Amino acid sequence: PAFIPGRVFHNVVTGFQNPWVAGFYIVANILLAFHLYHGVWSMFQTLGVSHPRYTPVLKKASAAFAILIGVGFCSVPIAVLIGIVKL
Repeated sequence: PAFIPGRVFHNVVTGFQNPWVAGFYIVANILLAFHLYHGVWSMFQTLGVSHPRYTPVLKKASAAFAILIGVGFCSVPIAVLIGIVKL
């Protein structure tokens, strides 16, 4: 069966073997990364850490954080699609 209650690994791998499901998940996580970049950068502005000296560093740190999260979440369906992770 495609879905087995309580078998999380099996269900994740089975779901991500469908390219449409994996593609949608990847696109959603790319959008999440953009949202995180904006949110983290806005957080620093809200906290008053907006200074010409620190702004470039904070923008790069916000981008690095967003990319790290985005790549981390996208790595699971990609690993399933290319056959690194299988049942």
